[in-house]
Amino acid sequence: MLLQSESSPNTWAPINVRQRRSVLLVGAVGSLVGSCALVVGLVVGLAWYLAVVLFVLLGVLAGVVMQRMAWVVALRFLGGREPQLVAEESLNTALEGLCLSHGLPMPQVRLIHAEAPNALAVARSGEQAAIVITTGMLEQLERIELEGVLAHLLCRIRRGDAAFDTLAGVLMAWPLAKLPSLRHKIMNKVVPAGRSLQADFDSVVLTRYPPGLLRALNAIAAWPDSCHSASVPSQTVIALHIWIHGPDWGIGDTIRHPSLCTRIAALGEL
Repeated sequence: MLLQSESSPNTWAPINVRQRRSVLLVGAVGSLVGSCALVVGLVVGLAWYLAVVLFVLLGVLAGVVMQRMAWVVALRFLGGREPQLVAEESLNTALEGLCLSHGLPMPQVRLIHAEAPNALAVARSGEQAAIVITTGMLEQLERIELEGVLAHLLCRIRRGDAAFDTLAGVLMAWPLAKLPSLRHKIMNKVVPAGRSLQADFDSVVLTRYPPGLLRALNAIAAWPDSCHSASVPSQTVIALHIWIHGPDWGIGDTIRHPSLCTRIAALGEL
């Protein structure tokens, strides 16, 4: 079944595949840093055992720092501000209601000025995360539709998708910013398959109201040039694969990464 019951233990369980991929990704980058330190140590004349110690220490340190700081780096690139106006308090109210009713940690909230309706979540873990919403989404969506979007993002955070997507954006997409063809191929393989569609179904379980997210996705799809990179306020490649409806980053409509139309059709069958 595509849609699990709320009582299913797998609904909110962290996905082991994502955890393994995160460890491999951080380990690979840490090993690269450590290897560079090893080579430098040998070149400057350190004893081989001291160079190995340097390799281990710097590799582990680099891995830990990257794992802890990737979501902070991504959030700084995205920018945004905290909700301040009375009209913006509905965002915090809706998010707090979802978190309290389901026992989920309350993530940080950031608003980015952009007319196009869109949103994303960056995270280190389920407890350290941030949701970024465009002002266009806040202005154009009704309360029930906004709750569907927020539930989708909370599901990404809780399942571990947001944390892995953030790591992949900072450690892989960003370094390959000048090599779009290679970046597209690698990200297509690295980003977990079907994560958006699964988060859609999980969010319906969370809100118990499928039309909410369905109407929100229809509103996003109706925005002119919604698949163009100009539809999101940040052009950094760190976030292209993280938006709830990302611009075309070279993958098209595939089984691994279904398009918005495919997701709308799937929700429409519920």
